[in-house]
Amino acid sequence: MRNKLTLASTLLPLVIISGCGSESGGYTPPPNIGEPGSDPSAPNSYVKYQNVLSQSSLQVSDPFGEPGNKETLVKNGQFADFYNDHFYYDQSVENLTFAMSGYSNRSEVRVDENFDTSEVGVQRVLNASILPIGVESSLANSPADKDTITYLQIHNKGTDESGTGYIPHPLLRIVYEQERDGLIGHYWAVLKTNAVDCSDPVKSETDDCKYAYERIDLGKADLDRATDFKLEVREGKLSIDKDNIREVERDITYWSHLLSYFKFGLYNQFENGEAKVQFPSVSMNKSDTDKNWDIDQWKITIPASKDDWYGSGGTSAAELEPAHCHSSKDTLSNDSRLWFSPAGISFFDVSDGRMHFRADMGYGTTTENSNYIRSELRELFNAQALNTCSTSRDNTSWKIHDKATGTTKHTLSSTLNVEGYPDIQGQDPKVIVGQVHGWKIKQALVKVQWEGDNKPVRVILNQDFYKDNQSCSSGTPDYPQCQDWPFSVNMGTYASGEDWQYTISIDEGGIRLITQSEDGSNRVSHYLEWGKLYFDTNNGTVEMSKNWADDDVAYYFKAGIYPQFRPDNAYKGKVFDVSFKDVMISHY
Repeated sequence: MRNKLTLASTLLPLVIISGCGSESGGYTPPPNIGEPGSDPSAPNSYVKYQNVLSQSSLQVSDPFGEPGNKETLVKNGQFADFYNDHFYYDQSVENLTFAMSGYSNRSEVRVDENFDTSEVGVQRVLNASILPIGVESSLANSPADKDTITYLQIHNKGTDESGTGYIPHPLLRIVYEQERDGLIGHYWAVLKTNAVDCSDPVKSETDDCKYAYERIDLGKADLDRATDFKLEVREGKLSIDKDNIREVERDITYWSHLLSYFKFGLYNQFENGEAKVQFPSVSMNKSDTDKNWDIDQWKITIPASKDDWYGSGGTSAAELEPAHCHSSKDTLSNDSRLWFSPAGISFFDVSDGRMHFRADMGYGTTTENSNYIRSELRELFNAQALNTCSTSRDNTSWKIHDKATGTTKHTLSSTLNVEGYPDIQGQDPKVIVGQVHGWKIKQALVKVQWEGDNKPVRVILNQDFYKDNQSCSSGTPDYPQCQDWPFSVNMGTYASGEDWQYTISIDEGGIRLITQSEDGSNRVSHYLEWGKLYFDTNNGTVEMSKNWADDDVAYYFKAGIYPQFRPDNAYKGKVFDVSFKDVMISHY
């Protein structure tokens, strides 16, 4: 167990050892500011923070210094064993914690990369779960015009790496404000609407500076739980999601000449108090935008049998895997066209920036534990790091509190279009387009099911489950009650030929489900907490078992098509054709 750091005599050796390059020899933090947990330790010792810290620096103010002072105590990701009273991991709640007092003072992590917000072919995303601690008490003694705390920022370096052209205004701040426009205790996005330097006395009186900010209400802060924020910068566009719901989309091409960077932590804009915030999770990701999915994260199961596809192997459904799996199976890639002559159909291909999944309901081989065919992706979690794609063990599936990767939030978001479906009299065109399955668990946790042009999408869930692939049948524990485990909730209604989105997000609190049209309209959401009664279902009151969140239960995502009626020769030529514009997995 590492010792607490509360005095400069213990802090400074750690700064030197970790190579942080601090220029301050006289900085003395006050003891125990922010009342850290009983056992604070170094955030970099925990896997879930190592990636973002490895590409960041730490800026901290002297709370007894002049307002706005700051020093870089850690540089270039060299956090090693560093922590102090303003930046630490609280082991009692397992969260990264920032604490600071004094007006205009800060304790913030600054992501080192300075980037072009209009860079073509690249998107950058900052995901952060934010839990303010005692924020109302922090602001209680501050003047009414100074009642704000900033938790996330997109700031600017200037027009080049040397800082030329820097303006002292961030592009974006995500803040908590005690009162604005009669709204008490809300989160706000504060967006600079131009790139004018309003610190210039001449320009400060112009309309460009008088109307330089847009303040966007993000809703009342729920201070009893962490709130998830996602900041995405992509080719001159900024988007902000709160709890997996898109709240803001703005064109920011006016900012493109300024290099920008992300920050997270605490920046005080109040007086006479101390602030504290915890980040249960935070990550920064950079990815290419030519494809809105990563094919290397998946394997695919197709309607053809192994015998029919490979010439041998049996009558169960064939699979293909990405190249990094180095398997004897055919390779799945963005160039794959899985044409199957006997059925005259391509089960999978990529065209016009979309993945197409198809199945002819007159042909196909089912998979184990199913009577239905599928052309469906199965997630291979962490497979490249593990150098295995085997799903015979649970290490290519994720736990909700995944100790191997330090992740605690798991999200699948897809944009899709049912481009064609079988028109069969007396048969609804039911097709599952997204799933969350437990490893060696027959009872699916989540199934997203489209049922036709004029019917709502349904999400089908199970309140509880059996391990070891056990079915609900006579003689098993909880029989016949287990027959009532399945239930469903209604989502939005989306016609064929229309792009729409679903999001499934799972964490230690429960499951969040969202569907919406691509433009954000027709949005329906549900949040089901583990161990809590839920009433808005098609089957009366339900309760999601806390067993789903057990440490030994592993999961994986699925996306594609899984028709919910049996293939039959009479249905030959009746085809499901569903395209996906994006399929995004996030674990952080």
